[in-house]
Amino acid sequence: MSHVKNVQAFGKLKGICTGYGGQYNPGQQNLQVNAMSTLLNSAQQTMEDLNEAQTIYDNATNNRVLGFKGIRKLSSRILSVLQSSGAHPLTVADARVSVRKVWGARSKRVTEPPKAAEQAKTSIVYGQDYVSIAYHFAKLVETVSAEAQYNPNEEELSVEGMHQRLEELHSLNDAVTNAEIVLGQARRKRNALYYTGDGNLFSTALAAKQYVRGVFGFGSTQHLEVRRVRFTKPKL
Repeated sequence: MSHVKNVQAFGKLKGICTGYGGQYNPGQQNLQVNAMSTLLNSAQQTMEDLNEAQTIYDNATNNRVLGFKGIRKLSSRILSVLQSSGAHPLTVADARVSVRKVWGARSKRVTEPPKAAEQAKTSIVYGQDYVSIAYHFAKLVETVSAEAQYNPNEEELSVEGMHQRLEELHSLNDAVTNAEIVLGQARRKRNALYYTGDGNLFSTALAAKQYVRGVFGFGSTQHLEVRRVRFTKPKL
């Protein structure tokens, strides 16, 4: 929230300086009211762009969660159908390895602290990232597709259905990756404009406050007014 507050504070500072009229007349161009207005507009637009990028990223990750839902159970169903088709035991063994990797490592997580004379409740958590799940599912699809005797009638279990689902998984992962890249670019642009780049918002605000102090004096009402406008530089 510090970024939002800094933009709001800069807008307030710009308004205060504007209210001083001709008394606020810095020689540095970046401290002049017009330049501050331009910087404020750029800061607001950058914030809007970042919010849009964040929303796109959130939607992409949400869609991926929904798109990958049920993929573990589907892989187990595919294995069962493969076993029922009379496939060679070695083929079934290869497919079983892929299914186990799709499910990932299992670990017990304590959901409540242990109580006296009462067994702690646990839940099974599968630790696996989405890229790995897609990779191991692709290996399963490759193994099963090569088996001539595998020919189920169910669409989601068919070779064509498996390939379609695999394409969906890759597409969901790609969407998240692309959204993450755009979000990172938006954050870097925000950080440069607000804190690190030449003539950034934070340094401009501090310089404007110093100018008011120098022109009107430390104990002036003008200086006391701008002193109340606070800015915070977060750790980037």
